Amino acid sequence: MRHGILKGVVVAAMCAGIAACGDITSINTNPNGPTDVPPPSILSGVIQATVNAADGSGTNVRYGGLWVQYYSEIQYRDEDRYIVRPGVTGNWGLYNGALEDAQTMIDKGVNEDTPNWAAVGRIMKAYMYDLMTDAMGDLPYTEALKGSENLQPKYDSQQSIYTANFADLKQASDEIQPSGLGFDTGDLLYSGDMSAWRKFANSMRLRLAMHLANVDPGTAQSEAAAAVSAGVFTSNADNATLMYLSASPNQNPIYTNAISRDDYGMSKTFVDSLLSLSDPRLPIFADPNTATGAYAGLPNGLNDGEGPDLSTISRIGAKWRMTPAAPLALQTYSEVLFLEAEAAQRGWISGDPAALYAAGITASMEQYGISAADIATYLAQPRVQYSAATGLTQIQYQLWISLYMQGMEGWTVWRRTQVPHLVPGPRVVISVIPERLPYADNEDVLNKVNLEAAVAAQGLGAYTALDKPLWFTGRQ
Repeated sequence: MRHGILKGVVVAAMCAGIAACGDITSINTNPNGPTDVPPPSILSGVIQATVNAADGSGTNVRYGGLWVQYYSEIQYRDEDRYIVRPGVTGNWGLYNGALEDAQTMIDKGVNEDTPNWAAVGRIMKAYMYDLMTDAMGDLPYTEALKGSENLQPKYDSQQSIYTANFADLKQASDEIQPSGLGFDTGDLLYSGDMSAWRKFANSMRLRLAMHLANVDPGTAQSEAAAAVSAGVFTSNADNATLMYLSASPNQNPIYTNAISRDDYGMSKTFVDSLLSLSDPRLPIFADPNTATGAYAGLPNGLNDGEGPDLSTISRIGAKWRMTPAAPLALQTYSEVLFLEAEAAQRGWISGDPAALYAAGITASMEQYGISAADIATYLAQPRVQYSAATGLTQIQYQLWISLYMQGMEGWTVWRRTQVPHLVPGPRVVISVIPERLPYADNEDVLNKVNLEAAVAAQGLGAYTALDKPLWFTGRQ
């Protein structure tokens, strides 16, 4: 209290000597903290926040990748039993951070007639909205990102968000000017190469198109064909990959988590799948166990303390657990090839699905430095060789493998394809693998009317429901 009184006396004395005492709040303005910055100064933060949200130790390992059985929890196994802790969402926090910044990039690009700024903002906005809607369903979109103008935005349907994302990605691809003003600094993905950003926009458009293969095949076909025609990734050099740094605070989040905790191991499902095909990526994806030097996973969905001794369980590979600068990808060439293979197999684009399938496997293995001889041996296995009768399942199975360390997208692909066949563990609290993540808890307080309308529109029963399939899966 005495401090408050003294502070009031000081302020009063200051006011006496200031002609415009009404402007006293100006003393709180930090001259070294700019409030208006150009997009090149914003982009690096948007990229890092997006990669952390998609591939970090949270939603990648603890939820999406765990539920699609890349990983298992070796302790504190709530999530492995489909118990979501309070406060967990499908990356709701992007709204008041990276999404706002992406919208600022768009606005500044439009207002300052700099199309490349707007294009990259659109690409990142579409990526984040896809990440979020594939996790939660309907979301605030048309009335969102308006700050204090609208603190209670309505929710838009997932279908309308997909439509908006397609439009943003097409516009971004069309408006990019490879030789125009872009990003001399701040571009952690492509170092200012706008042609690479165009390929990323079209590759993302292809991803979103194939997400809709079951629920809206007409749109899926037209968008996939348009994306491929406009130009997608053509080599691993095009991968949208963030290279982390060795020094904190910009280290790979998988490493940051692993050096302080030992919560996650490899799933028995994933390890057994790789062992069954003598997959040469296994020694990269996983470390041998400390008991026998073998590769072994832990079954998903057990209670704490159940299962084999933890010394017999392989951990996530040293490439990520022990390497602070390990990269993480938003999208890769191998994924694009598998999506093209599926589109070709469905007759939606030209091309040989068998050749695209083999190229997808090759690109995935080359991404991890597998030798040409080992790739050839793998491809020669009868169970790996493409068959027209089982081609679609083979493509989707290999896509599941290739998306390791991209747990959220692996989960999205599995919910669409149901490949491979996954079985919930014995101690789970719901009978199916989770289909969605909850909305933010504070929406139930701050935006209750619109949240309840979205819950009702999707037939959820509660905003924390996990078991209702999303629209994009075609399984509602």
